Amino acid sequence: MQIELNYPDPVPLELDASKTLLVIVDMENEDAHPSGKRFGGEAVTSIIPKIASLRRKVRNAGGLVVHTQSVRKPDALEFTLFHNVVRKIEGTWGAEFVEELKPGRDEPVVVKYTHDCFYRTEMESVLERLEMRPGDARIIVTGIASRGCVQCAVTGFSIRDYYVYVPVDCTAQRDEKEKLQAFSLFASFGYRYNVTVTQSDLIRFVDSRQAAYDSQSPIQTR
Repeated sequence: MQIELNYPDPVPLELDASKTLLVIVDMENEDAHPSGKRFGGEAVTSIIPKIASLRRKVRNAGGLVVHTQSVRKPDALEFTLFHNVVRKIEGTWGAEFVEELKPGRDEPVVVKYTHDCFYRTEMESVLERLEMRPGDARIIVTGIASRGCVQCAVTGFSIRDYYVYVPVDCTAQRDEKEKLQAFSLFASFGYRYNVTVTQSDLIRFVDSRQAAYDSQSPIQTR
């Protein structure tokens, strides 16, 4: 039996910038730079300017940005026991961020040693420090790979009761079929109650704090 998958229709959004956090997942040289040994090609390079543009929009509107950095130790069981491909060794060029998406000085980096950005990481303490609270914060997840680390991030935020948004043009996977599988999952029963598929140019930001300030300010006349 053959099953056809299609991307969910992206939903236009208007988000409160003061409650918005953009998460940029693992945009590192090994997968995202043309000289990287696991370079993902056009599928990856095409999302870099999209994420960079979205980051500018978020920051200009008053939102926040967090990066995740996927690294491994040489003696990780993933390599020594399970014989997975050795990659992204901590401290190497391959594990560094691509130039276009290097974290700003005020953009926290959450280092992780697995696909999961919550497993034994500082993600939850970072969210607490940034006052990004479950049931209130708006989390936009971007980066690579759609079916791997991005999917883990979406799942992690979803089960912790955050509003989650995934721009279809800001994630990548070498195999397009696997990317379709990821987005099919995001639109399924277990996720669609708090996960929304969107597109970067369909996201608009408002700042509720500024709106509240403006409404309380006296009317200026000339």
